[in-house]
Amino acid sequence: MSGIEKLPDLLLVETYYKAIAIDVEPKFIEFLLLEINKRGLEIYYQKQLN
Repeated sequence: MSGIEKLPDLLLVETYYKAIAIDVEPKFIEFLLLEINKRGLEIYYQKQLN
């Protein structure tokens, strides 16, 4: 089990939103989004990654 799989759902989603807000590396945002989708969680904003 990787570290991200241990994060509670709420913290994972909050981390995703914070990562977008501070404009971190797009690969990290994609990594978070993959885990969010794997868990079947809903998010209301997805940054368009180039």
